[in-house]
Amino acid sequence: MTSRLIDAIAGILDRQGIENGGIETPVPGLRLIRTHGVVPPRHMTYRPSLCLIAQAAKRVMIGDSTLTYGHMQSLVITVEVPVLSEIIEATPEKPFIGATLALDPDIILDVVTRMDKTARPGGPAGLGLVVEEVDERIAAAMIRLIELVEQPAAVEILYPGVMREIAYWLMTGKAAANVARMVLPEGPPRRIAVAIHHLRDHFDEPLSVGELASLAGMSPSAFHQHFKSLTAMSPLQYQKHLRLLDARRRMLTEGERAGSAAFSVGYESVSQFSREYARMFGDPPHRETKRARMALAGALAGPRAVAEAL
Repeated sequence: MTSRLIDAIAGILDRQGIENGGIETPVPGLRLIRTHGVVPPRHMTYRPSLCLIAQAAKRVMIGDSTLTYGHMQSLVITVEVPVLSEIIEATPEKPFIGATLALDPDIILDVVTRMDKTARPGGPAGLGLVVEEVDERIAAAMIRLIELVEQPAAVEILYPGVMREIAYWLMTGKAAANVARMVLPEGPPRRIAVAIHHLRDHFDEPLSVGELASLAGMSPSAFHQHFKSLTAMSPLQYQKHLRLLDARRRMLTEGERAGSAAFSVGYESVSQFSREYARMFGDPPHRETKRARMALAGALAGPRAVAEAL
C-alpha cells in the first residue's frame, strides 16, 4: 500500500513537472506535496484536514505541544489553529511525499448522524491535532481520490462517496472523538469553533473573552478551559498569533512598513509589536522580512518555496 501511495502522488507531480512543491488538485481540498530537502520552520494556520505522509517526516509545534509524524502516519486536524511547521526529514534520494485533504464537515456530520448512537466514538475531544498510523482502508481511499485528479469529469460524482468512506474510517481511529465532536452542534469543539471563526474575522479588534464565551454558549472559565484544551493556547495567545501572521503577510506581500502593519492588525504600540514579532519569528520585523524575501527569491523552485504550503 505504501509504494502504491507514493507512486500515485509522485506520478501526478511528475506529469505536472513539479520536482519540489505542492499543487492544488481538481479534487476539493486535496493537495499533493513533494520536496527533496528539509524545510525550515514556518508559522502558518492549519484548518480541519487529514495530512498524510507517505515518506519522510515532519514536526508541528502548537502552543507548548510538539507533534512529530512520518512514514505512513497522518495528522488529523479538527480545529483551525496557528502552528509552527517544518519538514525534518527529506533527501533527493528519499524526498518528503505527502497529501493533505480538507475535511468536509457536511459529509462528516451526515456520517456521524447516520451511525448508531452506541457506535459513535465517546469521550471528550482533546487537542485538535492527533497523530495516528494510516489505516489501510483510508490509504486505499486516498489513492482513489488521487486517481481522480486526472479524471476531473468524475470528481463531482465520485468524490462525495470516497470522502464519506474516509470520514467513516476516521471514526474508528485514534482521532474519532475529535472528528465527531468537530461537527456535532452540542459538543464543546463545535461551539469553540464558532468563537474561533469570530476571532479570525475580528482579530484586529480588542479581545473580549466574555464575548467569545457568550458566542460559544459557555461561561468564561469553561470557555477558557475548553479553548486551551483544544488549541494548546489561550484566546489571547491565539489572537496574537493571528495578528503577527497577518502583519508578516502584509509586510512580505504588500510591502507595508512595520509600523503600518502593526496598527493594521490591532497593535497600539510598535515597540510591543516588534518585541512579540521577534519572539515569534526569530528576528525584528525589518530583518526577518528581508531575510524571508531573499530566501524566497533565491529558492523559488526549491524546498523553501513550498514551506508556506506545508
